[in-house]
Amino acid sequence: MRWISLALIVVLGTVAVSLAVLYDPDTAPAPSRPATPRPTPHEGPPPKLELVGQPVYNFGTMPKHAKSAHTWQVKNTGQGPLYVWLEESSCSCTVAKLEKKGAELAAQASVEVPPGQSTPIEVSWDTREWSGFHQFARLGTNDPENPSLTLAIHGKVLPAVAVFPSETIAFPGMTTEDTRHEKLTVASPDRSGWKLTKLVTSKPDRILARATPMTPEEVKSLQVAGGYQVDVEIKPGMPPGAFREELVIHTDHPDQAEVRVALLGRVTGPITASPERLRLPNVTSGEGATAVVTLMVLGGRAVHFEKAHVPAKLQVAIEPENTPTLKGRYRMTVTVPPGTPPGTVIDQIVLKTDHPKLDRLEIPVTIYIARGGGG
Repeated sequence: MRWISLALIVVLGTVAVSLAVLYDPDTAPAPSRPATPRPTPHEGPPPKLELVGQPVYNFGTMPKHAKSAHTWQVKNTGQGPLYVWLEESSCSCTVAKLEKKGAELAAQASVEVPPGQSTPIEVSWDTREWSGFHQFARLGTNDPENPSLTLAIHGKVLPAVAVFPSETIAFPGMTTEDTRHEKLTVASPDRSGWKLTKLVTSKPDRILARATPMTPEEVKSLQVAGGYQVDVEIKPGMPPGAFREELVIHTDHPDQAEVRVALLGRVTGPITASPERLRLPNVTSGEGATAVVTLMVLGGRAVHFEKAHVPAKLQVAIEPENTPTLKGRYRMTVTVPPGTPPGTVIDQIVLKTDHPKLDRLEIPVTIYIARGGGG
């Protein structure tokens, strides 16, 4: 649910008028409101509306569930009286009240701006749960050259503590020997005095995180109130294959005690298997099946493989698959022989190697063998 209040304050002697608008995002956008009855056309010189500043206000960034307001000035530079009234908004909305010196007046009344006078127009809003925020209110006028005036509010709505550029960090193309660094920014759009109290990773022996306060230039560039730059380091020794780890950021912000960041990547070891995990979901007992796993050695090194463990129902054979341009490739053929009893194989093939940096390679295996097939 969104609330947007629109206040029209006419400064004319001691007269003050305010207009508020209620916004409900759970209600489907409604057709344009019936226009407020226009004042009787004024005989004589016409009014002339002049808006001070731009009709679109960009508030930059704001936190969720925050309220703010912006005021425009509308001048009447013509010779006749200018009338302004609410005509339409970007949502299903109703006029809440129209007051004059504490006395409640009829809703949807127009406001008069005499020649030479100006009117402050205030639009207030509540960000609620939106991420991209854009709303408008259209005012009708009796200026023949400017029969309507549209005032728009837009900006970006962030959590109380937001992560830039994303709550997911990717570490592509790593090897087991790499040290990798990636940076992220943790900031609050509305609070400058908050503190980052602790950084915890799911693999503290291999993944470290360090935080430093943002500089004033960084705060200004990102349009936030304050925050930290966080360096995430992955040390050598991560196991080969895809990984999904996590960084938990603890804060003393009263509206958000922690933020979780996903750390994703893939590590290439001295020897990699493709596919990394062998899956055969549709094997029939009578026919059996065969699959190939390619073993690739970094740098094209020659390696001797020894089968340390093979699941009972499988047969495994390994032979070189080198070509003049591709060295260090091996073909591992995995066979489910015809006549293998039905069942499920959830195990791993374990290979011992003579590689100086990897003495053991594990390849998970999942195979489902059903009845049927064969002659």
